[in-house]
Amino acid sequence: MLTANCICLRVVAEGVNKSGPSESFFADLEKRCPNLCCLHLSNADPTAPLPASLRFLSLSESSLSPNSFPASRFDVETQTVILPRLSEVELLAVKLKRGALAALPASVERLRIRDTRLPHKCFEGLRQLDAAGQAVFSRLTEIDFSDNTQLTHEELNRIMQAWPRITVLKISGCIYSSLARCYAAVNLRELEVLEADGVMFNGNIWYICQRLGGTLRRLSVAGSALYESNAFSIASELVNLQSLDVSRCAALSDIFFILFANLRKTLRFLNVSSTNVTSDTVELLKLCMPDCEIVY
Repeated sequence: MLTANCICLRVVAEGVNKSGPSESFFADLEKRCPNLCCLHLSNADPTAPLPASLRFLSLSESSLSPNSFPASRFDVETQTVILPRLSEVELLAVKLKRGALAALPASVERLRIRDTRLPHKCFEGLRQLDAAGQAVFSRLTEIDFSDNTQLTHEELNRIMQAWPRITVLKISGCIYSSLARCYAAVNLRELEVLEADGVMFNGNIWYICQRLGGTLRRLSVAGSALYESNAFSIASELVNLQSLDVSRCAALSDIFFILFANLRKTLRFLNVSSTNVTSDTVELLKLCMPDCEIVY
């Protein structure tokens, strides 16, 4: 039974006919659970605004419409403006309806998407306004596409164009061959963290280094096909890099691992485990970079 003290709720439709909760269930949810912070929905189709108190929303094998997200509104009873608190949204195998992502509240900071198609129609109307009709800048800083093997470069471009000011991009496990060229071509001048483990860059990582040389602080390309020229680009262009993970990159030889010593002024973590680097080279790196933790 739902109570006012409920702060976390998981709703999963079971049985042969998985129709999910009714429309009246969602319409009444905020009144019955005014303190709800965390909501997990599976096989659901929320058609009424979810509680403004929500901070985390997870949808799986569901559909999402613009009406699902809480919006800023004026509460007549309390004479105050109620703003949505939603800060993290997770979409797993979700069908996005027209304008669904355009309705994402400006309060959302982290967005994770997996096994979900991103058609152009779901971005229609992307212009966020507050209760007074004033433009609101999105707080979205992190987008996570990890293990989304169906991601296409067109979909990634739509996301980047919608939120060009993100600082964290996670694409580990994405296999699209032109992925590196794609996100290097858009204006991600504020990107600070890039996690791209297992991504096949096809030698194009120098695009990233040139575009993000002044902002990137953490780069993880473990298990990616890095070549000697890639190591040179990382060492020469990423002048503010603090953390670098090149573990499981078997194509790099000792002489190119030494190039990372050029980052000794800023680099504080370096992972070279499961590579062909020798212990002698690691010891030399430790001498050159005494302030850097090296995992070997």
